[in-house]
Amino acid sequence: MAEVDYQTCMACRLGSVEQPYTLPRFQRRGLAAAALAALRAEHPGLSWHTLGGHIDGSPAFWDTVGADIPGGYRPRGVCAHVTPGG
Repeated sequence: MAEVDYQTCMACRLGSVEQPYTLPRFQRRGLAAAALAALRAEHPGLSWHTLGGHIDGSPAFWDTVGADIPGGYRPRGVCAHVTPGG
């Protein structure tokens, strides 16, 4: 129903998400926000960002899910330890 591409770097304590997707019939039911919350719970202590390729299409979503989250899901490139798209 929902999925999120993500990468983590434990050395830098960074998590990056890109392209969250929810099937159209399940959109606006909190599934993408729940998926992001599950990632944060699975990888505690990281600062979360987005690679930014999709953020312009849904700034209100990113502002909401990024509130009070270290990193705030603001755009940032991947660190030197992570291969982009890897």
